[in-house]
Amino acid sequence: MNILFLLHSYPKIGGIEMVTQTVSRYLGHRHNLYYLARIADPTLPTDRERCFYFPPKHQQRDAEYYNDLIHQLHIDVVINQGPFLPFTPILDNPDRDPKVRIFTFDHFTPGHEFERIKWVWMSEQRPLPRLFKRLKTALGLNTLQYNPERYRRQYRRLYDLSERTVVLAPEYIPMFRDAYHLPETSKLLSLPNASRYTCDTPSDILARKQKTILFVGRLELESKRVDRLLAIWHSISDKAGWTLKIAGDGPHRPELEHLVREQGIESVEFLGAQHNLQPLYEEAAAVVLTSTYEGYGLCFVEGIQFGAIPLSFDVSPGNRPLFRAIAPELLVQPFDLNAYAAQLRQIMTDDAWRQTLAEKALRKAADYSEERIGRLWDELLA
Repeated sequence: MNILFLLHSYPKIGGIEMVTQTVSRYLGHRHNLYYLARIADPTLPTDRERCFYFPPKHQQRDAEYYNDLIHQLHIDVVINQGPFLPFTPILDNPDRDPKVRIFTFDHFTPGHEFERIKWVWMSEQRPLPRLFKRLKTALGLNTLQYNPERYRRQYRRLYDLSERTVVLAPEYIPMFRDAYHLPETSKLLSLPNASRYTCDTPSDILARKQKTILFVGRLELESKRVDRLLAIWHSISDKAGWTLKIAGDGPHRPELEHLVREQGIESVEFLGAQHNLQPLYEEAAAVVLTSTYEGYGLCFVEGIQFGAIPLSFDVSPGNRPLFRAIAPELLVQPFDLNAYAAQLRQIMTDDAWRQTLAEKALRKAADYSEERIGRLWDELLA
């Protein structure tokens, strides 16, 4: 089978791209895989025989280029990874090959746009545009606020085009239906992301843990809100040799580093973007997020492979099955910084409890193995 993955960017160090690489490793043994994206990360190697890119926007040839590529590569299946709504007219172009099967993957929380619109102004770093965008949002003048049906129609059209629409957790099926006003859900199913890592020595990995708390993600203030994590970390007065390591990069890294210096927050290390997170997961006692919203915490799926305890605000229903299997209290009521600090402090100080949680994390990790999730992909594409 010839399969084309459709993405906004590829390759890149990002959740969707990492998930694509993981499932490609499994599917590549039995299928021919290709990738079509808008942009690439110039710092990463690109397979020019399998990676293709849309022409510059000013040429307005997206649909034609897509159709030609489908024909040239004899594509049987398109995996729409995102979904990114600007691709919908391309998939829906009148000259498309109707025999090509389309599978759309929603890697976000269904309806996330309606939550995200409240916070997008935080991504603007220039003071005056930031103020303008904040006022515009407060007055309800964003397109998504005064015309949400426009977005819902695009999702419904994408649902109609797709043989299956895949969400990340069973909890997201009714959420998708309600968010986008679907009349029925017969083509919706759930399939979790797989971890790209596997622990080769689970029997002794916990003995090698260090006093490390780990954050993995993009350093931006719209969703990830690392400023909350720094405030929580600062509130823990006796850190007893523990270190908070922040792996990732992004537009607000200078601002966050300045915050650490200005407030004198101790025992914080900014590591920048990391191509290989395995050594960090191996040493970390816990992996933490303090996001306003999350689709699916891939860092939790990867961290538990090495017994790293997850800790988060309860903002992602898709994460709840993972947390319930370890300890429900690790999902903290949003956005209670004191309660979060109390959970983090207990992880740091209660050795027996930390060991118990880490052992439960290792047992849960099998649910997200590449082999198990790969077999679900086989069933989907059959």
